[in-house]
Amino acid sequence: MRNHVTFTTGRLNQTDVKPHFINDCCFGEDCIAWLITELRSKGWSDLTEPWQEDWGWQTSGVRNGRRYLLSISLVPEDEPEWLVHITERAPLFDRLRGRAALTVVPALAPAIHDVLRAAPDIQKVTWFDEEALRRGESTGASMPDAPPGGSERPA
Repeated sequence: MRNHVTFTTGRLNQTDVKPHFINDCCFGEDCIAWLITELRSKGWSDLTEPWQEDWGWQTSGVRNGRRYLLSISLVPEDEPEWLVHITERAPLFDRLRGRAALTVVPALAPAIHDVLRAAPDIQKVTWFDEEALRRGESTGASMPDAPPGGSERPA
């Protein structure tokens, strides 16, 4: 399951550095607030209030005993892209007993995808697999559950 998504939009703040930003690159406050609101309306009521990091913003939740993080940052390119990254951690006991399979990402990634696709001003939604990115093998896909490999790109 792909757990990184990038997208473009003119809706969100990409230039106005706020006085409370830790660094000049800490955009995403409005993005994470919007995403939390939309996800809560879809049943993800366990999401916490967001907090700022030195690179962007995060929120977290616990679903069925699994802790997860939702991280958002702006990737400054010629055309800036937003990056949303889902991280899930299985409890140590589950990992030791061989039960570390992801359970939150397969539900949260499609929910995020639905939110992004429902917003008419969100464009170029592209999903990536973290492990493939680390190996330099990921080309991106238009859906979070697209099979690994291939070169599927959004329209």
